[in-house]
Amino acid sequence: MITLSKTEPKINSSNIAELEEYVGLTFPLEYKKHLLQYNGGQCEPNVFSFFENGKKTDSCIDYFLAIYDGEYDNLKEYIKILKIDEKRLPSHILPIADDPGGNLICISCGNNDFGYIYFWDHEKEVDYSVEDDSNYSNLYLIAKSFNQFIEELKEE
Repeated sequence: MITLSKTEPKINSSNIAELEEYVGLTFPLEYKKHLLQYNGGQCEPNVFSFFENGKKTDSCIDYFLAIYDGEYDNLKEYIKILKIDEKRLPSHILPIADDPGGNLICISCGNNDFGYIYFWDHEKEVDYSVEDDSNYSNLYLIAKSFNQFIEELKEE
């Protein structure tokens, strides 16, 4: 069971629908429920594991991104900068949280891996204005669903 703090004001389904239309993606239901319940914030526990080039690696969630007009951890701003302006993520990958090192935790809204959670390594950038969306060379699978991701979070 996770506990979230420093969340933003509650949102409703129309706020999510507006953002889905803005980015041109349908968000997985588990993630939508999370946004409706918490809308961003810091969580405990917050540590997760994944395999990077065959080596088990840990990281932690700094903040879940929120739908609000604030300056920090604003989901729409992350989408605008990383997906629309700079094309640093595949078109079907959505940032949902960040870690303290500037990396992202993302969720897939694509057909082949819908709902999968990935770690996005900013130090191994891919330019998706020239690369195909199937290039996952800086994305590492964390979990096959949002709920699995949350359930597997652990203390530091």
